[in-house]
Amino acid sequence: MKAVYNLSKKLDLKTKTKKWFGTPASKGVLDINETAELAVVDTTLSKGEFKHAMEVASDKLIPAVLSGLTVTIGSLGKLRLSFGSKGVDNLDDFDARTMIQNAKFIFTPSKELKAALAQASFEVEGVVEDGIKYGTVRSYKLAKGLITPDEPGTTEPGGEDDDSGQGTFG
Repeated sequence: MKAVYNLSKKLDLKTKTKKWFGTPASKGVLDINETAELAVVDTTLSKGEFKHAMEVASDKLIPAVLSGLTVTIGSLGKLRLSFGSKGVDNLDDFDARTMIQNAKFIFTPSKELKAALAQASFEVEGVVEDGIKYGTVRSYKLAKGLITPDEPGTTEPGGEDDDSGQGTFG
């Protein structure tokens, strides 16, 4: 399975210079309808049935997590509650409203999810510099005058020469 990334020019906090970093390519968020449509492909479930099941699961599982249970979410992983707290010398001085801090949910990926990531190959999707996204490494190089339009493809680290500027490595 492939995972896509962008090459982004950002400040390296250690050297205080701008360098190219690989960053996950974010393509937005699937809303509940899009998620349902994707989830029911190749099943006999309808989108409505899936959405209803997820609503019921949320209604039941959120209180379970808040009550201290770790909830398994299919073969994706487990969800649990975590938080820190200020300490007090006297038990009667503890006030949860002001002393419990940094409450958050912790998601722990399953072995299957970890394996999918471990087996993923990474492919460059584009280049981002100064808030501008270029669709390929080649289009970035063309825009910056680093190559001419008649030059053949570009070489990506670990990839092949091609005209798209897309390279694969993993």
